[in-house]
Parts: sequence; structure tokens; C-alpha cells
Amino acid sequence: MIKSGSPEDMERMMARMDADKSRPIDDPAPIREFPKYGKPLVHVSGIYGKAVAWTHKYGLIEWLDSSGKYHLGWAHSSSIKRVTSEEWKGDSKL
Repeated sequence: MIKSGSPEDMERMMARMDADKSRPIDDPAPIREFPKYGKPLVHVSGIYGKAVAWTHKYGLIEWLDSSGKYHLGWAHSSSIKRVTSEEWKGDSKL
């Protein structure tokens, strides 16, 4: 029996498909995933989020905007900074 996911699960799945389509083409390295409960907290260009996956040159970051909308996007590894839970100002629903 196949169980249907929540609307949030569907939104995240669609966001991941869109992010995979927009992956930078200058990095053919394999994508490695962080464990579901081991995603590092990060800060990228004013955004607090979690790292979902990475390659040699890029990281895939998830975050919620001020309206609570879910986003995923690739960022160059040089712009990604890991932060501690005390420094992180992201949404706790992420």
C-alpha cells in the first residue's frame, strides 16, 4: 500500500526536482546527501538554513522564507558557513 505524503512533503519534493534541474553545470561531481537528521546548520548570503547535499564545489541549501515558504538552492561552497545552533537564526519548522 502506498501512503500519500503531506502537502509539505510534496512541496519539498517539487523544490528538490527544481533544484536538481538548476544544478550548476560546471561541477559534474556526484551529489552526496547529508543524513536526514544530520543536516548541518549554515549561513549563506543572509540566509539561515540547512545543508541537504553537496558536491566538490557546491552545497544544496534548504530554508524557509519569512512567509514560511520552503526553498532549495545551490550555493558555491566558498559562500557557505557552518554555524552553531546558538548562532543559527533559521526557522525551527525546517
